[in-house]
Amino acid sequence: MYAIVDIETTGGYAARNRICEIAIILHDGEKVVKEYQSLINPERHIPPQLSAIHGINDQMVAEAPKFYEEAKTIHELLESNIFVAHSVNFDYSFVKAAFQDLGYELKLKKLCTVRLSRKIFPGLKSYSLGNICENRGIKINDRHRAFGDAIATAELFTQLVQHDKDDHIQKSLKKNAAVVNIPENLERSVFEALPESPGVYYFLNQKSQIIYVGKAKNIKKRVSNHFGGSKLEVAKQAFQSQIHHVVYYLTGNELIALLHESHEIRKNWPRYNRAQKNNSPGYSIYLYEDRQGYKRLQLGRKQTGMQSLMRFPNHASGFSFLNEISKKLKICPKFAGIQSSPGTCFDYSLNLCEGACAGEESVSQHNEKIQAFIDHCKAEKSDYILIGDGRNINESAFVLVEEGFYKGFGFYTQEDTIEHWEEFSNYLIQYPDHPEIYKILSSEHATKHYKKIKKEVFLKRKESV
Repeated sequence: MYAIVDIETTGGYAARNRICEIAIILHDGEKVVKEYQSLINPERHIPPQLSAIHGINDQMVAEAPKFYEEAKTIHELLESNIFVAHSVNFDYSFVKAAFQDLGYELKLKKLCTVRLSRKIFPGLKSYSLGNICENRGIKINDRHRAFGDAIATAELFTQLVQHDKDDHIQKSLKKNAAVVNIPENLERSVFEALPESPGVYYFLNQKSQIIYVGKAKNIKKRVSNHFGGSKLEVAKQAFQSQIHHVVYYLTGNELIALLHESHEIRKNWPRYNRAQKNNSPGYSIYLYEDRQGYKRLQLGRKQTGMQSLMRFPNHASGFSFLNEISKKLKICPKFAGIQSSPGTCFDYSLNLCEGACAGEESVSQHNEKIQAFIDHCKAEKSDYILIGDGRNINESAFVLVEEGFYKGFGFYTQEDTIEHWEEFSNYLIQYPDHPEIYKILSSEHATKHYKKIKKEVFLKRKESV
């Protein structure tokens, strides 16, 4: 039996939003055999921009059942059936998250009518539900409401079955049921119990020693990738026979998974982790004063016990910063540590240097520029937090950086009231920083779902409140 599902929600992703309407149409492969629909009280505000799309507002759901009140009925309709939806991962992620909040793990085969339509009805400019239904002569009553869209999807599915001459539906089901060859020393129940959530996972040997650390958006899926494929492919991985157990640490999002993975690799030095084992101390810009009183800059390896103006994960990023800012401030490139020569710098011969290297620029004038460089570094090392999704719907995660130094990450709930910047430390899990951390924090991909708030902005907001 196929369970064709459509939902309306309070937002675009399951980790932070909830279902406000659901419809399920049972289909036997030829025709509809049962229908179900219900508004759901999401127990949170429905944003106006979403109400404008599906027409459901707070008043409409105020007396509607909460998900847990309909969960038994919904589960009976879905159990042992194939979950079908138009863009199936969206609908499945919300329904799965709703059951996870109740302590139940939903595990169903899935079919996507978008993907099937592309294969069975190729050549359309758009495979949105509205466009493909118009193309196939399917009328949608009550567009963008769960039941109207579900009925239309059911009719589309009937046509897909009728025109599936190349068995795309069965091929999709087989593809989704990829073989997972569990290592001989790992109990399958341990693998089956792994969550499909972001976090860090650990492979342990017979002595419970960590032999591998990895991060994942979906722990179970990522672990299955280690085991997937034929027995020959699995055998190629030398550490398979040493895996006796898998444990994990939930992070709520990929950024904290990256940060925690990096720390755990350096802390535990797992045998089979090759990446990130390089304990390079990185590079720093240092300040020193010569015998004539001129303050000078120098880019070099980070050295314990020496205070640096700025730190960088590699020489290239440090040199780029040093070169760019020193040019803006017209600092002699020799005194900025960019050029080295026994006499004057190369720029002096081109009249691009104001002459500190030739003794023509006074100590005070030159040192004012160096002070401006120091001030720029201080501005770059502002205090800020990155705020993103937590490990459940009521939780937020944050990463704290103060004076340019990574302090760690933490989690807080909607009930936790943070009025002062210092209160973040109450929820902070402190971690040491290292060059790899700054690669992660400077990555747009890793931080794209995070909101960055500088300390001064946070304080101004609180003052205005």
